[in-house]
Amino acid sequence: MGTSTTRRRFAIAAAGPAIALILTAGAVPAQAAAADDAAATVAASAGTSWAETMRRKFDLETYTARLTTQLPALRTTAAARGADEAAALKAETDAQAVMDKAVATERTMYARHAGAKNAAKLAKKALVAAKKQKPASKTRVAKATAAVKKADDLVKSRAVIARTSTATLTLTRTRHAAAAKKLAAATTAHDTAVKTVAYAEKRIASWPKDRAALAAQATELSEAVVTQARVKYSTTQVYGVTVNRVVAFSFQRMIDDAAKAGVKLSGGGFRTREQQIALRKSNGCPDVWTAPSSSCRVPTAIPGRSLHEVGLAIDMTSGGSTINTRKSAAFKWMAANAGKYGFVNLPSEPWHWSITGS
Repeated sequence: MGTSTTRRRFAIAAAGPAIALILTAGAVPAQAAAADDAAATVAASAGTSWAETMRRKFDLETYTARLTTQLPALRTTAAARGADEAAALKAETDAQAVMDKAVATERTMYARHAGAKNAAKLAKKALVAAKKQKPASKTRVAKATAAVKKADDLVKSRAVIARTSTATLTLTRTRHAAAAKKLAAATTAHDTAVKTVAYAEKRIASWPKDRAALAAQATELSEAVVTQARVKYSTTQVYGVTVNRVVAFSFQRMIDDAAKAGVKLSGGGFRTREQQIALRKSNGCPDVWTAPSSSCRVPTAIPGRSLHEVGLAIDMTSGGSTINTRKSAAFKWMAANAGKYGFVNLPSEPWHWSITGS
Protein backbone atom coordinates (compact mmCIF):
# COMPACT_ATOMS: atom_id res chain seq x y z
CA MET A 1 0.00 0.00 0.00
CA GLY A 2 2.84 2.32 0.90
CA THR A 3 4.55 1.57 -2.38
CA SER A 4 1.37 2.25 -4.31
CA THR A 5 0.87 5.56 -2.54
CA THR A 6 4.45 6.55 -3.22
CA ARG A 7 4.08 5.70 -6.88
CA ARG A 8 0.89 7.78 -7.12
CA ARG A 9 2.63 10.75 -5.47
CA PHE A 10 5.57 10.39 -7.84
CA ALA A 11 3.25 10.22 -10.82
CA ILE A 12 1.43 13.39 -9.75
CA ALA A 13 4.73 15.17 -9.10
CA ALA A 14 6.09 14.09 -12.46
CA ALA A 15 2.92 15.17 -14.15
CA GLY A 16 3.02 18.56 -12.42
CA PRO A 17 4.47 20.49 -15.37
CA ALA A 18 2.00 18.87 -17.73
CA ILE A 19 -0.94 19.71 -15.44
CA ALA A 20 0.36 23.27 -15.14
CA LEU A 21 0.55 23.44 -18.92
CA ILE A 22 -3.02 22.17 -19.24
CA LEU A 23 -4.25 24.69 -16.67
CA THR A 24 -2.43 27.49 -18.50
CA ALA A 25 -3.86 26.34 -21.80
CA GLY A 26 -7.28 26.29 -20.19
CA ALA A 27 -6.79 29.90 -19.15
CA VAL A 28 -6.06 31.00 -22.71
CA PRO A 29 -9.68 30.74 -23.93
CA ALA A 30 -10.79 32.69 -20.85
CA GLN A 31 -8.22 35.40 -21.56
CA ALA A 32 -9.23 35.42 -25.21
CA ALA A 33 -12.88 35.74 -24.19
CA ALA A 34 -12.00 38.68 -21.95
CA ALA A 35 -10.08 40.27 -24.81
CA ASP A 36 -13.05 39.69 -27.11
CA ASP A 37 -15.35 41.32 -24.55
CA ALA A 38 -13.02 44.31 -24.36
CA ALA A 39 -12.90 44.53 -28.14
CA ALA A 40 -16.68 44.31 -28.28
CA THR A 41 -16.93 47.15 -25.76
CA VAL A 42 -14.60 49.30 -27.86
CA ALA A 43 -16.51 48.37 -30.99
CA ALA A 44 -19.83 49.10 -29.31
CA SER A 45 -18.67 52.62 -28.58
CA ALA A 46 -17.29 53.02 -32.11
CA GLY A 47 -20.71 53.35 -33.69
CA THR A 48 -21.72 56.10 -31.31
CA SER A 49 -18.36 57.82 -31.78
CA TRP A 50 -18.61 57.61 -35.57
CA ALA A 51 -22.12 59.09 -35.57
CA GLU A 52 -21.10 61.81 -33.10
CA THR A 53 -18.01 62.62 -35.14
CA MET A 54 -20.05 63.01 -38.32
CA ARG A 55 -22.72 65.05 -36.56
CA ARG A 56 -20.04 67.29 -35.09
CA LYS A 57 -18.52 67.68 -38.54
CA PHE A 58 -21.88 68.66 -40.04
CA ASP A 59 -22.61 71.09 -37.20
CA LEU A 60 -19.19 72.67 -37.57
CA GLU A 61 -19.65 72.89 -41.33
CA THR A 62 -23.02 74.63 -40.90
CA TYR A 63 -21.56 76.97 -38.29
CA THR A 64 -18.57 77.80 -40.49
CA ALA A 65 -20.84 78.46 -43.47
CA ARG A 66 -22.93 80.80 -41.33
CA LEU A 67 -19.80 82.62 -40.17
CA THR A 68 -18.59 82.93 -43.76
CA THR A 69 -21.91 84.49 -44.74
CA GLN A 70 -21.88 86.82 -41.75
CA LEU A 71 -18.22 87.84 -41.99
CA PRO A 72 -18.73 90.88 -44.31
CA ALA A 73 -21.42 92.23 -41.96
CA LEU A 74 -19.20 91.52 -38.95
CA ARG A 75 -16.38 93.48 -40.56
CA THR A 76 -18.74 96.35 -41.36
CA THR A 77 -19.92 96.35 -37.76
CA ALA A 78 -16.34 96.38 -36.50
CA ALA A 79 -15.55 99.36 -38.73
CA ALA A 80 -18.66 101.18 -37.50
CA ARG A 81 -17.77 100.45 -33.88
CA GLY A 82 -14.29 101.78 -34.61
CA ALA A 83 -15.78 105.01 -35.95
CA ASP A 84 -18.01 105.22 -32.87
CA GLU A 85 -14.98 104.79 -30.65
CA ALA A 86 -13.07 107.50 -32.52
CA ALA A 87 -16.02 109.90 -32.17
CA ALA A 88 -16.38 109.04 -28.49
CA LEU A 89 -12.66 109.61 -27.98
CA LYS A 90 -12.90 113.06 -29.58
CA ALA A 91 -15.92 113.91 -27.45
CA GLU A 92 -14.11 112.77 -24.31
CA THR A 93 -10.99 114.72 -25.28
CA ASP A 94 -13.06 117.86 -25.90
CA ALA A 95 -14.89 117.38 -22.60
CA GLN A 96 -11.55 116.95 -20.84
CA ALA A 97 -10.28 120.21 -22.36
CA VAL A 98 -13.43 122.07 -21.29
CA MET A 99 -13.13 120.61 -17.80
CA ASP A 100 -9.45 121.55 -17.57
CA LYS A 101 -10.35 125.10 -18.58
CA ALA A 102 -13.12 125.16 -15.97
CA VAL A 103 -10.66 124.00 -13.32
CA ALA A 104 -8.26 126.80 -14.24
CA THR A 105 -11.10 129.35 -14.31
CA GLU A 106 -12.35 128.28 -10.89
CA ARG A 107 -8.84 128.52 -9.49
CA THR A 108 -8.47 132.04 -10.94
CA MET A 109 -11.89 133.16 -9.69
CA TYR A 110 -11.23 131.98 -6.15
CA ALA A 111 -7.81 133.62 -6.24
CA ARG A 112 -9.46 136.88 -7.28
CA HIS A 113 -12.07 136.44 -4.58
CA ALA A 114 -9.31 135.93 -2.04
CA GLY A 115 -7.56 139.05 -3.35
CA ALA A 116 -10.78 141.05 -3.03
CA LYS A 117 -11.25 139.85 0.55
CA ASN A 118 -7.70 140.87 1.39
CA ALA A 119 -8.25 144.29 -0.21
CA ALA A 120 -11.44 144.67 1.83
CA LYS A 121 -9.51 143.97 5.02
CA LEU A 122 -6.96 146.62 4.11
CA ALA A 123 -9.74 149.10 3.30
CA LYS A 124 -11.33 148.48 6.69
CA LYS A 125 -7.99 149.03 8.41
CA ALA A 126 -7.59 152.26 6.48
CA LEU A 127 -11.06 153.37 7.63
CA VAL A 128 -10.19 152.66 11.25
CA ALA A 129 -6.97 154.62 10.83
CA ALA A 130 -8.82 157.51 9.18
CA LYS A 131 -11.24 157.70 12.07
CA LYS A 132 -8.41 157.76 14.60
CA GLN A 133 -6.31 160.27 12.76
CA LYS A 134 -6.02 163.76 14.37
CA PRO A 135 -7.11 166.24 13.49
CA ALA A 136 -10.26 164.42 12.32
CA SER A 137 -11.14 164.76 8.67
CA LYS A 138 -14.65 163.99 7.49
CA THR A 139 -13.47 163.93 3.92
CA ARG A 140 -10.80 161.34 4.64
CA VAL A 141 -13.25 159.20 6.61
CA ALA A 142 -15.84 159.47 3.84
CA LYS A 143 -13.31 158.37 1.26
CA ALA A 144 -12.19 155.45 3.44
CA THR A 145 -15.81 154.46 4.04
CA ALA A 146 -16.51 154.53 0.30
CA ALA A 147 -13.39 152.41 -0.29
CA VAL A 148 -14.62 149.83 2.22
CA LYS A 149 -18.03 149.65 0.54
CA LYS A 150 -16.45 149.30 -2.86
CA ALA A 151 -14.14 146.55 -1.55
CA ASP A 152 -17.06 144.71 0.07
CA ASP A 153 -19.09 144.95 -3.13
CA LEU A 154 -16.14 143.52 -5.06
CA VAL A 155 -15.84 140.64 -2.58
CA LYS A 156 -19.53 139.86 -3.01
CA SER A 157 -19.41 140.01 -6.80
CA ARG A 158 -16.29 137.90 -6.97
CA ALA A 159 -17.83 135.40 -4.56
CA VAL A 160 -20.76 135.05 -6.96
CA ILE A 161 -18.36 134.62 -9.88
CA ALA A 162 -16.34 132.03 -7.93
CA ARG A 163 -19.46 130.06 -7.03
CA THR A 164 -20.57 130.23 -10.66
CA SER A 165 -17.18 128.87 -11.76
CA THR A 166 -17.61 126.01 -9.27
CA ALA A 167 -21.04 125.20 -10.69
CA THR A 168 -19.59 125.35 -14.19
CA LEU A 169 -16.76 123.04 -13.17
CA THR A 170 -19.24 120.59 -11.62
CA LEU A 171 -21.23 120.59 -14.85
CA THR A 172 -18.12 120.04 -17.00
CA ARG A 173 -17.03 117.20 -14.72
CA THR A 174 -20.44 115.57 -15.10
CA ARG A 175 -20.26 115.96 -18.85
CA HIS A 176 -16.73 114.60 -18.94
CA ALA A 177 -17.75 111.60 -16.82
CA ALA A 178 -20.59 110.90 -19.25
CA ALA A 179 -18.22 111.25 -22.21
CA ALA A 180 -15.69 108.95 -20.53
CA LYS A 181 -18.44 106.39 -19.88
CA LYS A 182 -19.52 106.53 -23.52
CA LEU A 183 -15.90 106.14 -24.59
CA ALA A 184 -15.49 103.08 -22.37
CA ALA A 185 -18.67 101.56 -23.82
CA ALA A 186 -17.59 102.39 -27.37
CA THR A 187 -14.15 100.90 -26.75
CA THR A 188 -15.69 97.72 -25.35
CA ALA A 189 -18.08 97.48 -28.30
CA HIS A 190 -15.24 98.00 -30.77
CA ASP A 191 -13.00 95.46 -29.03
CA THR A 192 -15.84 92.94 -29.00
CA ALA A 193 -16.55 93.51 -32.70
CA VAL A 194 -12.86 93.15 -33.58
CA LYS A 195 -12.56 89.96 -31.52
CA THR A 196 -15.70 88.58 -33.18
CA VAL A 197 -14.21 89.20 -36.62
CA ALA A 198 -10.90 87.65 -35.54
CA TYR A 199 -12.70 84.59 -34.16
CA ALA A 200 -14.78 84.19 -37.32
CA GLU A 201 -11.71 84.51 -39.54
CA LYS A 202 -9.79 82.01 -37.42
CA ARG A 203 -12.74 79.58 -37.37
CA ILE A 204 -13.17 79.84 -41.15
CA ALA A 205 -9.43 79.45 -41.77
CA SER A 206 -9.24 76.36 -39.54
CA TRP A 207 -12.26 74.64 -41.09
CA PRO A 208 -10.31 72.72 -43.79
CA LYS A 209 -7.96 71.35 -41.14
CA ASP A 210 -10.81 70.57 -38.74
CA ARG A 211 -12.81 68.92 -41.52
CA ALA A 212 -9.87 66.73 -42.49
CA ALA A 213 -9.24 65.77 -38.86
CA LEU A 214 -12.87 64.81 -38.24
CA ALA A 215 -13.03 62.90 -41.53
CA ALA A 216 -9.85 61.02 -40.60
CA GLN A 217 -11.32 60.24 -37.19
CA ALA A 218 -14.48 58.82 -38.78
CA THR A 219 -12.41 56.78 -41.23
CA GLU A 220 -10.32 55.41 -38.39
CA LEU A 221 -13.49 54.35 -36.56
CA SER A 222 -15.20 52.77 -39.57
CA GLU A 223 -13.65 49.30 -39.26
CA ALA A 224 -14.57 49.19 -35.57
CA VAL A 225 -18.12 50.17 -36.54
CA VAL A 226 -18.25 47.18 -38.87
CA THR A 227 -16.89 44.94 -36.10
CA GLN A 228 -19.63 46.18 -33.81
CA ALA A 229 -22.32 45.67 -36.42
CA ARG A 230 -21.23 42.07 -37.00
CA VAL A 231 -22.13 41.43 -33.36
CA LYS A 232 -25.10 43.69 -32.83
CA TYR A 233 -26.85 46.38 -34.83
CA SER A 234 -30.18 48.08 -35.32
CA THR A 235 -31.69 49.63 -38.41
CA THR A 236 -34.02 52.45 -39.27
CA GLN A 237 -35.51 53.91 -42.41
CA VAL A 238 -34.39 57.07 -44.15
CA TYR A 239 -36.72 58.10 -46.96
CA GLY A 240 -37.70 54.46 -47.43
CA VAL A 241 -34.12 53.14 -47.38
CA THR A 242 -33.31 50.81 -44.48
CA VAL A 243 -29.88 51.56 -43.02
CA ASN A 244 -27.91 51.01 -39.84
CA ARG A 245 -28.81 53.62 -37.21
CA VAL A 246 -25.15 54.60 -36.96
CA VAL A 247 -25.17 56.06 -40.48
CA ALA A 248 -28.81 57.18 -40.62
CA PHE A 249 -28.24 60.86 -39.87
CA SER A 250 -25.28 61.09 -42.22
CA PHE A 251 -27.15 59.30 -45.01
CA GLN A 252 -30.18 61.57 -44.61
CA ARG A 253 -27.95 64.64 -44.69
CA MET A 254 -26.37 63.38 -47.92
CA ILE A 255 -29.75 62.76 -49.57
CA ASP A 256 -30.98 66.21 -48.52
CA ASP A 257 -27.87 68.01 -49.73
CA ALA A 258 -27.91 66.14 -53.03
CA ALA A 259 -31.53 67.17 -53.54
CA LYS A 260 -30.56 70.81 -52.95
CA ALA A 261 -27.97 70.35 -55.70
CA GLY A 262 -30.62 68.96 -58.04
CA VAL A 263 -29.57 65.31 -57.69
CA LYS A 264 -32.25 62.89 -56.52
CA LEU A 265 -30.71 59.96 -54.68
CA SER A 266 -32.12 56.84 -53.08
CA GLY A 267 -30.98 53.23 -52.89
CA GLY A 268 -31.15 49.78 -51.42
CA GLY A 269 -29.58 49.37 -48.01
CA PHE A 270 -30.13 46.56 -45.53
CA ARG A 271 -30.58 42.94 -46.66
CA THR A 272 -31.31 39.91 -44.55
CA ARG A 273 -29.09 36.84 -44.79
CA GLU A 274 -31.86 35.12 -46.74
CA GLN A 275 -32.05 38.02 -49.19
CA GLN A 276 -28.27 37.88 -49.65
CA ILE A 277 -28.46 34.15 -50.39
CA ALA A 278 -31.28 34.67 -52.86
CA LEU A 279 -29.34 37.48 -54.53
CA ARG A 280 -26.28 35.25 -54.87
CA LYS A 281 -28.41 32.64 -56.59
CA SER A 282 -30.16 35.09 -58.90
CA ASN A 283 -26.83 36.66 -59.85
CA GLY A 284 -25.51 33.29 -60.98
CA CYS A 285 -22.75 32.80 -58.42
CA PRO A 286 -21.24 29.31 -58.98
CA ASP A 287 -21.58 28.52 -55.29
CA VAL A 288 -23.58 30.51 -52.75
CA TRP A 289 -21.08 30.04 -49.92
CA THR A 290 -17.66 29.73 -51.51
CA ALA A 291 -17.55 31.36 -54.93
CA PRO A 292 -15.83 34.76 -54.92
CA SER A 293 -17.93 37.82 -55.56
CA SER A 294 -16.22 38.40 -58.89
CA SER A 295 -17.44 35.04 -60.21
CA CYS A 296 -21.07 36.18 -60.14
CA ARG A 297 -22.72 37.83 -63.14
CA VAL A 298 -23.16 40.86 -60.89
CA PRO A 299 -20.55 41.01 -58.11
CA THR A 300 -22.29 39.80 -54.95
CA ALA A 301 -20.64 39.19 -51.58
CA ILE A 302 -20.73 35.81 -49.86
CA PRO A 303 -23.51 35.72 -47.23
CA GLY A 304 -22.15 36.95 -43.91
CA ARG A 305 -19.57 39.21 -45.55
CA SER A 306 -21.76 41.85 -47.11
CA LEU A 307 -22.09 45.18 -45.32
CA HIS A 308 -25.65 45.26 -46.63
CA GLU A 309 -26.43 42.59 -44.03
CA VAL A 310 -25.64 45.06 -41.25
CA GLY A 311 -27.07 48.13 -42.97
CA LEU A 312 -23.71 49.81 -43.55
CA ALA A 313 -23.76 49.69 -47.36
CA ILE A 314 -26.18 51.20 -49.85
CA ASP A 315 -26.58 50.44 -53.54
CA MET A 316 -27.33 53.96 -54.73
CA THR A 317 -30.00 54.83 -57.24
CA SER A 318 -31.00 58.05 -58.93
CA GLY A 319 -34.36 58.68 -60.50
CA GLY A 320 -35.32 55.08 -59.81
CA SER A 321 -32.34 53.59 -61.67
CA THR A 322 -29.18 52.04 -60.27
CA ILE A 323 -26.12 54.24 -60.63
CA ASN A 324 -24.22 51.84 -62.86
CA THR A 325 -22.00 54.27 -64.73
CA ARG A 326 -19.38 56.68 -63.53
CA LYS A 327 -20.39 59.12 -66.25
CA SER A 328 -23.78 59.83 -64.70
CA ALA A 329 -24.44 63.13 -62.93
CA ALA A 330 -25.46 61.21 -59.82
CA PHE A 331 -22.17 59.30 -59.65
CA LYS A 332 -20.16 62.45 -60.28
CA TRP A 333 -21.98 64.16 -57.43
CA MET A 334 -21.38 61.16 -55.17
CA ALA A 335 -17.72 60.98 -56.15
CA ALA A 336 -17.27 64.66 -55.32
CA ASN A 337 -19.33 64.74 -52.14
CA ALA A 338 -20.08 61.34 -50.57
CA GLY A 339 -16.82 61.34 -48.64
CA LYS A 340 -18.06 64.33 -46.64
CA TYR A 341 -20.82 62.10 -45.29
CA GLY A 342 -18.55 59.15 -44.54
CA PHE A 343 -19.40 57.03 -47.59
CA VAL A 344 -16.77 55.43 -49.83
CA ASN A 345 -17.27 53.79 -53.21
CA LEU A 346 -16.35 50.20 -53.99
CA PRO A 347 -14.23 50.75 -57.14
CA SER A 348 -15.68 47.77 -59.00
CA GLU A 349 -19.29 48.86 -58.43
CA PRO A 350 -20.30 52.48 -59.15
CA TRP A 351 -23.54 51.96 -57.22
CA HIS A 352 -22.07 50.44 -54.05
CA TRP A 353 -21.18 52.85 -51.22
CA SER A 354 -20.33 52.06 -47.61
CA ILE A 355 -18.38 53.51 -44.69
CA THR A 356 -15.32 51.38 -45.53
CA GLY A 357 -15.57 51.15 -49.32
CA SER A 358 -16.04 47.38 -49.18
